[in-house]
Amino acid sequence: MPPFFSSASLTGLRSRFERENPGKAQSLTSEKVHILYNNLWQPVYAGMLGAVLLVSIMWAAVDTAVLISWLAAIFAISLLRLRLASLFLQADASAQEHPKWTAWFALTVLVAGCVWGSAGVLMFVPERPEYVAALAIILSGVAAGSVTMISAIWWIVVLFLLPIGLPLQWMFFTSEVPTHTMMGIVMMVFLSLLVLTSRRLGRIIHDNIALRVSMAAREAIIYRQAYYDALTDLPNRRMFIERLAALCGDDQRASGLVVFMDLDRFKLINDTLGHAAGDDLLIQVARRLNANLHASDMAARLSGDEFVLLAVTDAQTPDALEAWAEAYMQSLQKALSPPYRLESRTVEVTPSMGYTCFQASGCEYGELLREADLAMYQAKLEGRAQWRRYQPWMLDEAQQLAQAPLVNSARLAGR
Repeated sequence: MPPFFSSASLTGLRSRFERENPGKAQSLTSEKVHILYNNLWQPVYAGMLGAVLLVSIMWAAVDTAVLISWLAAIFAISLLRLRLASLFLQADASAQEHPKWTAWFALTVLVAGCVWGSAGVLMFVPERPEYVAALAIILSGVAAGSVTMISAIWWIVVLFLLPIGLPLQWMFFTSEVPTHTMMGIVMMVFLSLLVLTSRRLGRIIHDNIALRVSMAAREAIIYRQAYYDALTDLPNRRMFIERLAALCGDDQRASGLVVFMDLDRFKLINDTLGHAAGDDLLIQVARRLNANLHASDMAARLSGDEFVLLAVTDAQTPDALEAWAEAYMQSLQKALSPPYRLESRTVEVTPSMGYTCFQASGCEYGELLREADLAMYQAKLEGRAQWRRYQPWMLDEAQQLAQAPLVNSARLAGR
């Protein structure tokens, strides 16, 4: 963690995250659970190795049947925990968010702690201080190792520490050997420090995850502001152009069409029914566009009531592309033409659309947008609820119209 984050600032970040992201507490918990399962292998294998070491040390002092039974229990719960971790990591992200994974992890940790703690009773040999010391050292080491591995959810650490430490402490305090009482006190202090440490580590892990999730959420907001229209939630001009430019730069033999459209009588509706009704209309149009899109298509809002659409097909021949484009435009017109419900009234709104077909291998995105725009302009000239495909003569006509005012101005200047 960067040194400039003090505990006070992290506490502030934690409070701010919980205040600004009340619905993300479950996702944060899910990340913690993922950390627990993902890091489970090392402590489990280390615990199995420690169990073998403890049994080998106690072999000469404790009944063999007791040692073998206890070791079998350790291996059984360890293998169960590993199997549980394997199932968790194989599950998809939505399944991993189920609370059952936290419950299962906590339960298996508690059982593992109880099995380890039973060693404090089964292997306690008060007349052999060297064996008692070895038992205390190994159990303390297992308890300490759990702190760094499972502190993502700190209360789970408590489920592991208390069952390990309390039985041995009980044996120390009830033993008649004077030094055992002191060892019990030392172990009690040690376990208390471990609990406090696990609590602190748990907060640090929580704060770091919260900070990362909060920053990721803010980057997502920035991305949506940069690439999506705030009203309709459609991609905006920038995202559409980047998508079209990437497609035109692709070497694959993709083909498709670009559609430029605006809504007939939109200004009249905006002026008579108000801007709220106009916004509602744009949102409804966006929904209909999205419902008509295929997986590889994209619809975007450029500005006002202007929308643009990109559709891709695998048609290769000109005739096949033309037939597909005509069917696509009919489907689009059918989806957009039914009446719209605005402020308790039904309003007839139709689109005027222009489109141009392209082959991805040789297209230029600026030219495609210009061609579709010219075709839409021609559809407007011919009346409402029309669509037209771009033809080269449309560009010549537009250039002539653009030059006409210049010619008239020159004539007037010469008089």
